[in-house]
Amino acid sequence: MPQFPIDRYLLPETPVEVPEGFTEVRQSLTAGLPHRVELGAGVHAVLILPTGLARQWLATDPLAVVSSSADDLAPRPAPPSAPPPPALVGRVPLRLVVRQGTRILGSVPLAAGLRRVCPDAGTPADPTGSAPVAVELLVLTWLLHAGTVRGSGDYGSSIVLAWRRADRAVDQFGPPPINQFVWRRRPPAQRVESELGPARLRYRYLLDKKLRRVLP
Repeated sequence: MPQFPIDRYLLPETPVEVPEGFTEVRQSLTAGLPHRVELGAGVHAVLILPTGLARQWLATDPLAVVSSSADDLAPRPAPPSAPPPPALVGRVPLRLVVRQGTRILGSVPLAAGLRRVCPDAGTPADPTGSAPVAVELLVLTWLLHAGTVRGSGDYGSSIVLAWRRADRAVDQFGPPPINQFVWRRRPPAQRVESELGPARLRYRYLLDKKLRRVLP
């Protein structure tokens, strides 16, 4: 069965694998934060942790784990019957700021398995008129200790990413859209329809042909 259209935006339940066409980048965070990760094509990502605190990190054990991708990949327990009481944010806001030179293409939160294209459709145009390099970033794994937040040193912190150019045409194409009148003539047991997003994008699926096609 073809992959569901929004699968790429969902976080996985199993360890993330590098898809075909992506380049994997592994780096140790020995220079502290912010940390620069070179991606290629003149594009780099900067790992930042905006906290606004200093005394807290000075008093913390340097080997204490601040953030880890293992939290995202661990099995999720059953939700409690009653909602928990309100509390402060318990997850640090680690982010990757993707840049081309000094131009910011986008900001990607660290979540295991998250794929994000930078720049997105809402990014304003460059006043100079130059076209940005579009890249797709995939967050794989990371481990951040408190010593890395405080400054340089080898505390065992690391990050693993994957990226690819996202401004190139594909060489594979799906089947042509099925005519809605033909689809309606199929028996109800052999067709499935769903609407996604505010634009009400319709996906219609013929069970007998094992093909999902998008209406024009």
